[in-house]
Amino acid sequence: MAEVYQDRGMLKWLPFDALEGYGEMLSKLEARKVEEARPTLCEEHLQAMQYRIEEGWRAGEPLVFTYFENGRRRRIFGCIVGIDVHARVIMLEGMTLAFDALLDVE
Repeated sequence: MAEVYQDRGMLKWLPFDALEGYGEMLSKLEARKVEEARPTLCEEHLQAMQYRIEEGWRAGEPLVFTYFENGRRRRIFGCIVGIDVHARVIMLEGMTLAFDALLDVE
């Protein structure tokens, strides 16, 4: 009867860790696999986000911001402290988000 092949996962690559820089190269390749291109937002979605930002700022309620950074989508929860229209940024408690990086506001 034939044996069933069982993959050893990363164990088979352990000897290559002895090579200088190989582990770092594998980590970079793994990180690039999950990167994605920045999505393009339609005008209606941008207007809806602007409305939600203005309403959240006036009411002082916390919002969930989805933004794009280094090839990945990230989320942050917080209240808007200020908006700088000229610099095109939203200031949160301890962080500044660029308008261009925003993908969604909930």
